[in-house]
Amino acid sequence: MTVVARLYVIRHGETEWNRARIIQGQADSQLNDLGETQAAMTGEALKAIHFDKAFTSDLSRASKTAEIILQHHPDVILVKDQDLRERFMGKLQGTKGPTNPSEPSLEPIEAMIERSVGWYNREIVPYISSLADNPDGRCRNILVTSHGWLIKSFFKFMTATGMLECTESLLGASPRIPNASLSVVEYSTIGSGSEQRIESTVVQYGDASHLTGTQILHDNADMDALKS
Repeated sequence: MTVVARLYVIRHGETEWNRARIIQGQADSQLNDLGETQAAMTGEALKAIHFDKAFTSDLSRASKTAEIILQHHPDVILVKDQDLRERFMGKLQGTKGPTNPSEPSLEPIEAMIERSVGWYNREIVPYISSLADNPDGRCRNILVTSHGWLIKSFFKFMTATGMLECTESLLGASPRIPNASLSVVEYSTIGSGSEQRIESTVVQYGDASHLTGTQILHDNADMDALKS
């Protein structure tokens, strides 16, 4: 077994709307001071990683998180993509919950999952497939910054459909994705020749251990507002 790539998926740092439990959705809220500190701590934890590619939601809180992390990697091009945005919360954006889970202006969860998986199939799958015959043997590393609900829904769907392997204990019954937390997918070649395949395994999920000493929110106002 040879590890050919790792995908580092990071939720954006904290915003004032996170702190105030205001529904954000695709509203373009900014990182607060703690959020920038969290991003810097994440960057410090990952500074020894050689990143080959970097993607982010185009919303400021995610792209700023990525930019701070990439200060240690100035040669990496950051690609912004709307498909990595948080769920669109419609008329609920800028309000506080609890609220109506049937609000018609909400983006369907299925649509959010479809665009995140579509992004993965468009940007990540071909790149990983090209590494099956990796001549130099170097592990490639990909950085992604996005949002809590999208990350949680993406991993839940990908593991449920078998596109990613993951132990039940790692994902948990109701996992949380704290601000600036880290989830990692490891891609390994199995077998050889015509029998070779790439195995994709979640090895870290919602890990905020690198943020020790900071105040970490474990709730998500957008998700919690729709609970009955």
